[in-house]
Amino acid sequence: MPSMYDRIREDLTLKEQALWTALTSADPGPAVEKLTNPEGVLMFPQMPEILSMKDKDRFREAMAPPFHRFDGYQFDDVKVIIIDLMAGAVTYKIRAVRGKREYRATCSSTWGQGSDGEWTLFSHSETLQ
Repeated sequence: MPSMYDRIREDLTLKEQALWTALTSADPGPAVEKLTNPEGVLMFPQMPEILSMKDKDRFREAMAPPFHRFDGYQFDDVKVIIIDLMAGAVTYKIRAVRGKREYRATCSSTWGQGSDGEWTLFSHSETLQ
């Protein structure tokens, strides 16, 4: 039977994959919003501002179609850091493609688990390599 820490690592890795599946979709807003905590923020290299769930209108505007960031992605060098039994961070390198263009970045996301057992995103950032 996997340890509690192994289950947390697996849960957080799956949540991060769900985030990137949403980000690579043609209409990421609804799925990313569902994954993100009401206090959550997202930082992307091409956006000069920090997207905050506290400003849902701006968040929805930034994520609106044709926001299709990538056609596919691959994680490398994934590390899950367990902060405590209800919080953790995922750091990794991402290689994503859009047509013939390649995107490489280092990423970090912090997740927290609510009393309902659901993991939500508190912070996500990407830094171009």
